[in-house]
Amino acid sequence: MKALNDKDWHEEVCKRDSYTCRVCKKVFIYPHYFDENGRNQYVCGHHRLTKASRPDLRLDIDNGVCLCFDCHEKVHRGNIKL
Repeated sequence: MKALNDKDWHEEVCKRDSYTCRVCKKVFIYPHYFDENGRNQYVCGHHRLTKASRPDLRLDIDNGVCLCFDCHEKVHRGNIKL
């Protein structure tokens, strides 16, 4: 299934995964909110195969996984492998 644009892609990936981070399993009631300390907390779609390597899959929902902010940062730093 393909999304219409990047924003919809992130929303559809996270909706499919029930707003749950696929790494740490933290469940989010809302896709974006601020915690009690004022820190931005959110989930977002992460491309399994990068947009640079597979631009044809950029909007393919099956090429995404829902991650929380912390795990998304760790994946991009190479601390977590999907």
